[in-house]
Amino acid sequence: MKKRIHAFLFVIFSFLFLMEFCPDKVNAYSIIPSEDSRYSSYDYVIDRYTIDMVVNENNTFDITETIRVNFNTAKHGIYRTLPLKNEVTRLDGTTAKNKAQITNVSVDHPYTTSKAFGNYKIQIGDKDKTLTGLQTYTIKYTYNIGKDPNKDYDELYYNLVGNDWDTVIGNLEFTITMPKDFDQRKLGFSSGKKGLTENGNISYYVNGNQIIGSYNEVLNPSESVTVRCELE
Repeated sequence: MKKRIHAFLFVIFSFLFLMEFCPDKVNAYSIIPSEDSRYSSYDYVIDRYTIDMVVNENNTFDITETIRVNFNTAKHGIYRTLPLKNEVTRLDGTTAKNKAQITNVSVDHPYTTSKAFGNYKIQIGDKDKTLTGLQTYTIKYTYNIGKDPNKDYDELYYNLVGNDWDTVIGNLEFTITMPKDFDQRKLGFSSGKKGLTENGNISYYVNGNQIIGSYNEVLNPSESVTVRCELE
């Protein structure tokens, strides 16, 4: 009887340890749109979207995105659209605009780039070849948001996923590496349509200067996920 009680207590304490120190293990999930009939009418869906973002002290972000796509109909590839103009609403209610620059672009598939209507567009795929089924794309770039006009404090404000996607996204995960330690109390996320501040579907934890998290539902077309953190 004592052995059973000890074993039970061990399981409970192990679970509490995971909850406290390894929340990503507890919150593991799998939402695969290509296996859900509700999304079969889409030309393509994103089954997994992984973002690795390194924040530099000069207001630039080095970003690597790994996107696992399932094409329900034959397509040449995908578009990755990045905004060159941003309007930020600060915590104090003021707004600021910035003009971004995008450099160091690389993709593990054939691609071309163009600028139009305030966006930087990466067209990925071979014009002479169409694809169906699963494909994985790795995109790397540096996003420069320019000088921060606020003299009182710096602020990280970035759409990890913008509202330009025309399909659903499952299994969204992100790792953000900050240049140094920061005040976790001033870190926050939002998701959904433009202007919304919902964060109930976002799970994350902080390990040193890294923020590791996920979106625990399917992200719908034109919905975004944003990170914000007030810095020194």
